[in-house]
Amino acid sequence: MTFDRALARLARMTDLGTRWRWRDADPPSLAGYALFDALEQEQVAVTALAPDVDEASRILTLAQIAFGRLRGLLAGIDDDLLDRAPAEGEWTVRETMVHAISVERSYRANTQHALVRGQDDPLTLPAERRPQPDPADTAGGVLDILAAFAARRAETDAALVGLDQDQLVRASKWGPYDISYGVDVRFRLHRFASHIVEHTVQCEKTIEALGVTLNDPRAVVRAIGAMRGAHERRSPRATLDALDAALIARADAVGV
Repeated sequence: MTFDRALARLARMTDLGTRWRWRDADPPSLAGYALFDALEQEQVAVTALAPDVDEASRILTLAQIAFGRLRGLLAGIDDDLLDRAPAEGEWTVRETMVHAISVERSYRANTQHALVRGQDDPLTLPAERRPQPDPADTAGGVLDILAAFAARRAETDAALVGLDQDQLVRASKWGPYDISYGVDVRFRLHRFASHIVEHTVQCEKTIEALGVTLNDPRAVVRAIGAMRGAHERRSPRATLDALDAALIARADAVGV
């Protein structure tokens, strides 16, 4: 949660023209560069890793990048916006997150079913084995929800990383569509990222309708979140901790 807390602070920068001491340089840099320097450090972490060796891991990284953009978006809003509907009959941000996290769990269960089912077992996951919504996933404030979603994403990763080519082409089902439409495990893996993107867009529109406009800090924080997603699945814990500490130090230095 340290990462999300740092993003939340940096997204609330208001004065980008003050000075920020970058690497003890004289004269100091502008405070706005604190954001871009943070993004560059995440890029360094990405390039420090060897490429994912298997296709399933590469696909799961795409999902984590999508999640990173979502956490960068939500970190920039206050808790009191979570339960405000943009219009009558439309979902709040919290309701959108209930759906997004529930589908994350459902997609994982359906994909695992495709991997273990017998030849005579139905393509559709039996109703009694479908995950039920967990109120704890979306309780509390923005940072609590992000932490819960991050934990569910880690569960997905642990369950599905490292699948081989034979596993990727195992038949599955998505709604009314089956293997005759190309619905296999590979297809289902790609659905994780695209579903997160779908509801990130929904949250973006909701937040805008509630009067929160996009500015430079919020936009760069979303990019930082996405870049973290590009490497956090495989970066050493020490690397992530160091990046988080540097983000907090930046927030302290620029006064947010």
